[in-house]
Amino acid sequence: MDFDADTFRRQFPILGSKNRFDKPLIYFDNAATTQLPECVIAAMAEHLRTSNANVHRGIYGLSEQAEATYESTRRAVARWMNARGPQEIIFNSGTTEGLNFLAAQYTSLTAADEIILFVQEHHANILPWQRLRAAIKVVNMAESGDFDAEDFGRKLSGRTKIVTVAHIGNVLGTINPLRRIGEMAHAAGAIFIVDGAQSLSHGPLDVRATGCDFFVTSAHKAFGPTGIGFLYGREELLEGFRPYHVGGGVPEQVSFDRPATFRGIPTRFEAGTPNIVGVAGLGAAVKFWQKIDWNGVQSHGERLQRRVLEILGDNASVEILKPGSRRAGIISFTHRRAHPHDVASILDSEGIAVRAGHHCAQPLTKALGVNGTVRLSLAPYNTAEEIEKLAPALQKIDKIFPGK
Repeated sequence: MDFDADTFRRQFPILGSKNRFDKPLIYFDNAATTQLPECVIAAMAEHLRTSNANVHRGIYGLSEQAEATYESTRRAVARWMNARGPQEIIFNSGTTEGLNFLAAQYTSLTAADEIILFVQEHHANILPWQRLRAAIKVVNMAESGDFDAEDFGRKLSGRTKIVTVAHIGNVLGTINPLRRIGEMAHAAGAIFIVDGAQSLSHGPLDVRATGCDFFVTSAHKAFGPTGIGFLYGREELLEGFRPYHVGGGVPEQVSFDRPATFRGIPTRFEAGTPNIVGVAGLGAAVKFWQKIDWNGVQSHGERLQRRVLEILGDNASVEILKPGSRRAGIISFTHRRAHPHDVASILDSEGIAVRAGHHCAQPLTKALGVNGTVRLSLAPYNTAEEIEKLAPALQKIDKIFPGK
């Protein structure tokens, strides 16, 4: 049976709304933030109504109930990612914090060491590494926009200490071959880190099968709430890490006359009061993921993506950027006469929400020779009917910005 997008989308209350122009909302900005199903919204509200207390060390029922939700979510995430256990899952505010946490653990790197990044990386996977003393090497993309194994191989050396890459590019939608990259990184003796910000909304991902040492991601790009994410790390590596933030919850002993001692993993990395309601929402999101027909979602997404590419390709004013061989439902394009912000504004007037700009990936847009792009990103709740609204909206842009 084919995936039923109409039934799926009915679980998302906001998708029945209208935008500021009183047009039915067509939401194509899913690479930035996906919408929330009712079950996630309800779980967060229920937590606030019935279990709103702090976690860790509360010797009363309400706190123990909150703690149970918090730790059961950690176990659920560990199972979904095929981690070895919940001790390998650290809750945080999302992908950006996870990458900053990892960079902070490698301040001992010297100018003789090297870190390999990829030209398509989000700023969150560039800036933290630039704070270190290690030299940075950048892997270019193939002409198609796909992973360039030859260039990666040339950049690897005995000096390479860290290789970090986005699983799915947030501008071009490139799906990188994680296992292959991980094998090459490990053969050079490097740590392999995956930016999984775009990963979870595309189906299950087995962190052990990818061979990654660390994986960071955010819930809000996979039908969960904002402000919550997690880091997976191999236990033996996490054991050697020091706390990133310090404060309540992380120490075993604190004294004015001797250094503090800290609790075990993962608790030592979660100082202060965490985003407990966000964790409750993440727990509901994991249950939601478990019920999705991911094979059906993939087929549905491929059909939508093909039709988007056809519509864009039929418009002579549009240039699609790097339509490579392996793409998630993320498509970037430019208009030959209109600025990306103007394109996004006109599409908004037709009810279509897209993202415009450099998408926190300025090195990539520079490499592409553009100042910015219009990014259209799909989710399982998007429909064929919504896609068809794109063609007349693009024609409206052509009328406002006519050719000479």
